[in-house]
Amino acid sequence: MSNEDGLLPSVIEVAKVEDITPRMRRVTFAGRGVEVYASDPTRVPNIKLIFPRENGDLDLPINTGGRRLEWPDPTLKAQVRTYTVRRLDPAAAEMDIDFVRHGDEGLAGAWVERARTGDRIAAAGGGGIVAPPADWYLIVGDETALPAIGRMLERLPEGARGTAVVEVADEGEHQDLRSPADIDIRWVHRDGAAAGTTTHLADAATAVPIPAGELKRFAWVSAESKTVLRMRSYLRDEAGFDRRSTLVIGYWRRGMTETGYGRTTDHDRDFTEHDV
Repeated sequence: MSNEDGLLPSVIEVAKVEDITPRMRRVTFAGRGVEVYASDPTRVPNIKLIFPRENGDLDLPINTGGRRLEWPDPTLKAQVRTYTVRRLDPAAAEMDIDFVRHGDEGLAGAWVERARTGDRIAAAGGGGIVAPPADWYLIVGDETALPAIGRMLERLPEGARGTAVVEVADEGEHQDLRSPADIDIRWVHRDGAAAGTTTHLADAATAVPIPAGELKRFAWVSAESKTVLRMRSYLRDEAGFDRRSTLVIGYWRRGMTETGYGRTTDHDRDFTEHDV
């Protein structure tokens, strides 16, 4: 399959499945499809995954000659979900994507529970921005944002400082997060509560002392919709961040699919923030 214009989806194949915590499963994809996808560096860190239908068919959009992909059947858009590329090794043609395990529910959840070596899905779209250079960072997210947080921390500038606040179910979900920057990582536990039903993450994040002075600051927040809206208001109205020094995006909304959330609110984006 030609991918000269960078638009056509790449069919990628599962090479390895590994549980890195009880609720986080890492799938390593490898082979020609990953090599093609990795040939365009603008397609990471975000990635659009196209999952097979229940009957196993993998339906792909087509390029009609413009700069947009078209679906022969518009209902097939529901087979797409957005994830973060946790690791990409173009030389080895390998790519890791981490999936939060929700049991056998939802499109991606059902697929990842059954994922085996040799299974195929497709990768399209992608892009997104990385954290800009700053002196101090506030990074906030729940487990759905943990792959993005892990990738971001690894790429922060040496000499920078900051705090990352991460909500997970319990201590068993902690990961070994590393960064060249001096980042204080604070884990928040739900202790049996369902994801998206508490204020624990926002409470912990708003308690982080914000340094004053001439430091260049940047705040990144991705979590459930209610947390995102509260954090955006806090950062601007109380913590003194301007719009260009924040990137706040809802990853999900309780009770809604990604497709429905994106269609109704565009993931609570504010396009006066960094272009995304």
